[in-house]
Amino acid sequence: MRKHTFQIIKRFIVNVLATTALSIFLMCLVAIIRDFTLMGIFVPFEILLVNLLAHIGFVIFDKINMKYKILNYIVMLIYLVGIIVGFGYLFKWFVVNEIWVVCVVGVAVFIIALVIDIIKINRDASEINSSLQELQKRKNQDNKSE
Repeated sequence: MRKHTFQIIKRFIVNVLATTALSIFLMCLVAIIRDFTLMGIFVPFEILLVNLLAHIGFVIFDKINMKYKILNYIVMLIYLVGIIVGFGYLFKWFVVNEIWVVCVVGVAVFIIALVIDIIKINRDASEINSSLQELQKRKNQDNKSE
């Protein structure tokens, strides 16, 4: 039980830090493309806070069993955009006419993380299936040897 809890916390922290790094990278890329000249020293910590709150919400939304998984993702995306807009105004990340830039970065990070999550789920399912097939083979060999 303790090891399982530790693994959940570890995965949560890794996900938060990974999406934070991706968000910072994409914001720097957008800043270069759009000729933004100033990104404050506290912006990475602000992005970390937003990602932390987003992931806490994602964990809560993931526990809610919705009939369709796509509906769950849409709710998560709306939640993410709400957090981005709210904290964007709080931290003065953008002026009103540039709100779409920050939202596009947030949506891009969400989609990239979702694709990586789907790839990981498929890989885990393949490993589980191969382990089950191996177990079934051993069971069949044990039954034949008796």
